[in-house]
Amino acid sequence: MSYDNFNKILELVYARSPLQKKKIKKSLSAQDGSFFSSAEEFSVNYINYLQSEQIPLEYAVDAYLKMCGNMLKSQISFMKTGKYPVEISGEAYENVYSKETEMKSYMVGLALSQFLWSSHYRIYSYLVNIFRNNSDTISSYLEIGPGHGLFLEKAMTHLKKDAELTVVDISATSIEITRSIMRFFHQADFGRIKFHNVNFLELTLDELYDFIMMGEVIEHVNNPDKFLVKVKNLLSENGRAFISTCVNCPSIDHVYHFNTVEEIRDMLNACGLQIRDEQALPVEDLPIEEIIDRRITINYCALVGRA
Repeated sequence: MSYDNFNKILELVYARSPLQKKKIKKSLSAQDGSFFSSAEEFSVNYINYLQSEQIPLEYAVDAYLKMCGNMLKSQISFMKTGKYPVEISGEAYENVYSKETEMKSYMVGLALSQFLWSSHYRIYSYLVNIFRNNSDTISSYLEIGPGHGLFLEKAMTHLKKDAELTVVDISATSIEITRSIMRFFHQADFGRIKFHNVNFLELTLDELYDFIMMGEVIEHVNNPDKFLVKVKNLLSENGRAFISTCVNCPSIDHVYHFNTVEEIRDMLNACGLQIRDEQALPVEDLPIEEIIDRRITINYCALVGRA
C-alpha cells in the first residue's frame, strides 16, 4: 500500500523543520503497518476537508509548526521558572480562544498531531477502539471541547445511527471548525448534533449521557474539579467518560499544572469518578525515573465511571 498523502504531509514538515524531522522519523520507526494505513486514511480525508474549506496544506503544516514552536518556548520557560506561561484561564480565552485567526491555526495544526505525535496517536486509537467496542451501549453522547472535531467525527462514524450527540465549547471558532468537519463527513446526519457555544459550567443540560468525551480540557481551566464533578453528575448509571489531560505540559493556553499522574488520579477519585482503565504516555522514550526527574510531559487518559 502506498502512503502518498501522509508522505506529502511529512515532506512539507521535514522541509520546514529539521528538528521535527528528527523527532517524527524516530517515532515512525517504531510504528507498524496498521498505523501507516490509519495515517494514510486520515491524510486523504483531512486533505480533502482542507481543500473543501480552501485551506492549503501548507497552511496546515505551518500551523502545526507554529504550535510546536509555541510549546517549545513554553517548555523552555517552564524549565527556568517551574511555572506555566499562563496562570488564569481568562487570559487563555483572550489570547487564543476568542481570536479567530489564532484558534483556527491552533486547531488545524493540532489535528495533524494526532498522527505526528506517538502519544496523541495512541490516545486517538485507544478512543476509537472504545467507540467500536461499546457502540451498542451508547445512545447519548456529550463532548466538551471538541477542538479539531476529529473525535466527534469518529463518534459519529461508530455510534448507533439513532444516538443523540451534544457538543459544547467556549470557543466560537472551535465550534465552527467542528461544524464544518461534521458537515463535510456526515452531511446526512449533521442534524443529529446539538451545538452549544458556551462555558460548560454555565450550560444547563437536562439529560444524562451514556458517554462523555472531555479531551484535553481540564488543564485549560483553573477549576478542573468543577468540570469533573459536573461530568460525573451528567453520567447515566452505567455511563462512561473519557478524560484526557497531561502532566508537566506547559503551553500558551494551559493554566492548571498537574505535577504527577497521581495528582490526576486523586482528583478523579475526589470528584466521584472511578478509573476503569487508563494510559500514561510520556512524550519521550526514556526511563520513567528520568521522565519524572526532568519533568518531561506525560499525556494521560482514563476511561471512568461513577464511583
